[in-house]
Amino acid sequence: MVQLDFQAERRLQQIIGSQGGLAPVLADLRRVLGLRVNVLILGESGNGKEVIARALHEADPRRRHHPLVALNCAALPEALLEAELFGYRQGAFTGAQAAHLGSFLQAEGGTLFLDELGELPLALQPKLLRVLQERAVRRLGETREVGVDVRVVAATSRELGTAAGRGEFRADLYYRLADFVVHIPPLRQRRQDLQPLAIHFLQTCCREFGRQPCRLSPAAVAWLEARDWTHNNVRKLQVALKRALLLCEGTCIEPEHLEAGQLEKASLSGGLPQRMRTYERAHLEEALARSRGNVSAAARHLEMKRSTLCDRLARRGIRRQGWN
Repeated sequence: MVQLDFQAERRLQQIIGSQGGLAPVLADLRRVLGLRVNVLILGESGNGKEVIARALHEADPRRRHHPLVALNCAALPEALLEAELFGYRQGAFTGAQAAHLGSFLQAEGGTLFLDELGELPLALQPKLLRVLQERAVRRLGETREVGVDVRVVAATSRELGTAAGRGEFRADLYYRLADFVVHIPPLRQRRQDLQPLAIHFLQTCCREFGRQPCRLSPAAVAWLEARDWTHNNVRKLQVALKRALLLCEGTCIEPEHLEAGQLEKASLSGGLPQRMRTYERAHLEEALARSRGNVSAAARHLEMKRSTLCDRLARRGIRRQGWN
């Protein structure tokens, strides 16, 4: 196992965390950093497989200074997928008005993330296998191969071993890609990872939008923890936080931002759960106590308007006695 430098270890723990349900995944990734092996990530759809692939790339001292290229094998028809994956020269086919490197050459020195690998058409599977075996790619319309140094990280929600046994996926390609297999448990089985993941996604969205850092209020954390995650996943958590950030004018995400941004209202039966109401009430009372009953000061501390705080205090049944 490669000895990690500080930056690699810190990056892995930032994204995945050192504890919780993904601790075994963190240990697995440490074993392949710096090694020239492909990785197959297995898990349910929307369960954070690309997050793991990016963590592996960004922590690998050999790969992190080179490109990470992601390609969804289920997003394009076969002909376009082949052209995007392997590239083509100018005039290779109708519409090829300019040459295209393709995903392998674009990712030279770095990582190629093949999402939804189980949907790769059978006709393209031997071509991908040859690239992996020869470590060389031939663009469409060309006769010579070009050597490539790329780690392939593939992800799928399908049982590829079973699919290979039924002839739906090439067994030799499966074993070539599965140098090292990482299993990602669903979010419902690792609820302890909910808050660290939410914080990571929120920080990522703030950088993406050019926003100053935002945080989750205790009530917002309680809102997330109160949800039924049986039919939700990491992707939905990421989308929920992005929408909440767009709706938030300050630097603190509150339950109303998460509620307003959600697509599925049915996940919280009976309105806000009692656990979340208790969290929020305690949070508001703490802010008032800290400000010695000064509502304006408490509102500044909570990074919300005074009128918003007054409405929330009334909604939670916190009496006005002692306010100023």
